[in-house]
Amino acid sequence: MTHSLHRRGSACSLKDDFVILVTPAVHINHKGSGDKLWKILDIITEVGPNNIGSYETGTIYTGITIDEIRANMPETPRVRCCFDSKEKMHEVIRRIKEEDLGLSITISGVNEEVLDICQDLDIQPHSVNYSLGLHGATELLPPEEVLEILTMCGHGMISKDLVKKAIDEVKRGKKTPYDAAVMVAQPCVCGIFNVSRAEKLFSKYIETQ
Repeated sequence: MTHSLHRRGSACSLKDDFVILVTPAVHINHKGSGDKLWKILDIITEVGPNNIGSYETGTIYTGITIDEIRANMPETPRVRCCFDSKEKMHEVIRRIKEEDLGLSITISGVNEEVLDICQDLDIQPHSVNYSLGLHGATELLPPEEVLEILTMCGHGMISKDLVKKAIDEVKRGKKTPYDAAVMVAQPCVCGIFNVSRAEKLFSKYIETQ
């Protein structure tokens, strides 16, 4: 799930930012996997994700319900969502492990936090992917305060200009940090944009008024 690895920001900013992807393997175990995904979706819903969505429908921040996400799952379904606390991520993984459904589970987060969850639950990770950062003509990139928000959408669906507009509207008191976070979250259709983290990032601009 390399598209979720490039989130920018300080360790403190990223510590409550966890992404989870659950997916069957096409032509290996995807047939009949819908019931398993629905069970995992129930677990995720009960614990309470910060965001969840799908390409087929959208996210909870575009007015889509989890029931609609469930109803529109394709033949090869996937669950994508994020959580804003280590405790919630721990609980979700614990309950999924207990179900033993045989599906691939991928987690993204600060490496030490993720490995700590795995160790506590006696899980041996299959593999670990790292982001090596940004290279090349980095002077052409937006400012860091913009990157730390837009990189929460790993597919690049969020415009830098939308982030700049949101920052400006928070500074001028036209939007609350939460409303700005929801506005920016909406183009990220797979549901891994952490609105709680974005709200905190936008909150620092209130002080500049």
